[in-house]
Amino acid sequence: MTRLARGLTAAVLLGALTACSGDRPPARDEIIAKIKADPQTRGTSDQTAGCLADWYLRYATPAETKAFVDGTAGGKAPDGHGEQARAAMLDCLKSAVDTR
Repeated sequence: MTRLARGLTAAVLLGALTACSGDRPPARDEIIAKIKADPQTRGTSDQTAGCLADWYLRYATPAETKAFVDGTAGGKAPDGHGEQARAAMLDCLKSAVDTR
């Protein structure tokens, strides 16, 4: 096997191992499950939980989302994502009030 072929094989294997290592960001369903399981947001409607999950997927970093789902975010929502992110979060919270 040539040096190039060995290098390509190693790169493919490393990529496969990295993809399977569990470092992927949480999926929408995992975020919704966390929102619905949290004592502070347990009664959240499906619509609002979906809105908040979509917010995390669009505005939060994968690390912030993972910390939220893992319960290591300290109960604090991600901050510093700009005015558009804040407006989107407020829209989610308004929908929570409107559906109760």
